Amino acid sequence: MKMILCLLLALLMLFTICACAAKETEANTATEESTVSTEAPETQDESGTQAADPFGKFEPSIEITSMMLEDNIRNVPENMTMQSNPWVDLFKEHGMNVTYKISGSAADLDTKLNMAIATDDLPDIMQVTATQFQELSEAGYLADLTEVYETYATPETKAMFTQDGGIMMRNGYVDGKLVGLVMPQGYQDFIPIVSIRSDWLEECGLDAPQTMDELWEIAKTFQEKKMGGTCTIGIGLTKNVTDLLTPTIGLLNGYHAYYNVWMEKDGALVNSTVQPEMKDALAALAEKYAQGLIDPEFGTKDNSQLMEDVMAGRCGIVVSHYCAPFDLLNAVTEGQQWAYYSVPSVDSEPVKAQFNLAFNGALCVSAKCEHPEAMIEMLNLFTKYVAENPETYNDNAVRNFAYPTITAAISGNNDIHKEYLEFLETGKTPAATTQGYESTVEAAEKYRLNQDMDGYTMWGVFGPEGTEVQVSKAIETNAYMIDVYTGAPTEAMTQYNATLKTMTEQIITDIIRGVKPVDAFDAFVEDWNANGGDQIAAEVNEWYRNQSVN
Repeated sequence: MKMILCLLLALLMLFTICACAAKETEANTATEESTVSTEAPETQDESGTQAADPFGKFEPSIEITSMMLEDNIRNVPENMTMQSNPWVDLFKEHGMNVTYKISGSAADLDTKLNMAIATDDLPDIMQVTATQFQELSEAGYLADLTEVYETYATPETKAMFTQDGGIMMRNGYVDGKLVGLVMPQGYQDFIPIVSIRSDWLEECGLDAPQTMDELWEIAKTFQEKKMGGTCTIGIGLTKNVTDLLTPTIGLLNGYHAYYNVWMEKDGALVNSTVQPEMKDALAALAEKYAQGLIDPEFGTKDNSQLMEDVMAGRCGIVVSHYCAPFDLLNAVTEGQQWAYYSVPSVDSEPVKAQFNLAFNGALCVSAKCEHPEAMIEMLNLFTKYVAENPETYNDNAVRNFAYPTITAAISGNNDIHKEYLEFLETGKTPAATTQGYESTVEAAEKYRLNQDMDGYTMWGVFGPEGTEVQVSKAIETNAYMIDVYTGAPTEAMTQYNATLKTMTEQIITDIIRGVKPVDAFDAFVEDWNANGGDQIAAEVNEWYRNQSVN
């Protein structure tokens, strides 16, 4: 229960989808008696011309084959099945009869879809991985959605796919044609958060840190006063230095350094890992490690061991990814008080917290599908009915069958936070709530009303002083660094990324711990380029140039 929202972003990339395979189109026969059409009805716009109806009924009805991730179908009412539920019924009312050509677990779906690609026996509408998208588009197996998307998609549907500013949407274009609707992501939840023992701050007479220098001073004071005993840890770090779930990246961001972010410089894309700012940041962290302000076991300690330090009251500062506070808060024992802050800057320049947008999935239509507009209509129905009739269509159980389309929100956790604040202010539950709102609030209220520690995690994330407050600030001020490269993994990435990641982890760890001097970074940059970095950069910049054309 406590981890379900932490896993939400990962699950969002595994949603089920459905696809349409139209029957043979019957020739329109115009007679004095009737006209038969398989097209969605049209209406007249204000100019009197015919406009496509985004919610029209297909007459006669069309058959829709689909994919279904059966992992999502759990804890549902006994009267609901893949073939009998409110969503399937709604699609049927609009002339789209849904059946499932491929179904199974996440691993099964991937394998089965790859087999379907190999035999050219595809579902007509499918959710594909970045690699599958590349293969299908190169083989010409995908329908051109450019016109049907512009014609049929409602403003709400278009808004859903452009909530990230259209960043991921651009990757659905190949040779100027829209052949896939790439999933927007809840990227804001990856923003690093600084968690500090607020009871220790108060006892030491310290204020919240406004700069990196002040953060280090807090760590030093905690140690000098032995707030956590003789083994007080200044800032806890783990060995997973290049994992977005770990604190090291957050500290690097405080010095305007970023790990593996492709950023624009002089009209081209360069990788942040090998920029001068990274060397400067590592030099600063090496100095603080030498002073004893960073966990002496940095480089060997894993996350579970760090959480043991938190539970035992030895650690007063943790810098983490949004999801990591779930682990932190689960480790908090009664009597501890924590507060949450944005990563402070080393200078007057605001920190841009990093996150990486990955091409994790796209909605596509088979080139053999005669009615690609059916997928767009499903999306329209999804956005309409989730908003207008949440009791029926946004119920957690029912929503498990809603994934012929896509989830309605890319930053659901932040939406839950805002909705909860509205409830605390007015006492009324918002009319339309984000999926997961009910269970989240139920847990948070246990702590707010009864100081029940079972609810502390949700209160510490979604409450009025929780981690989501900092996420909201970052969103409102655009205080984040977006990875400009959002395409599928390039050929060189597939070949060299693992090696480069290992090299980077080693140099970061060695420099911070003083095993190697700061100047060793220069040799690392040369090795990084020689071991695939230059090839990746060339492919990334080719993609970047093509983006400008498309």
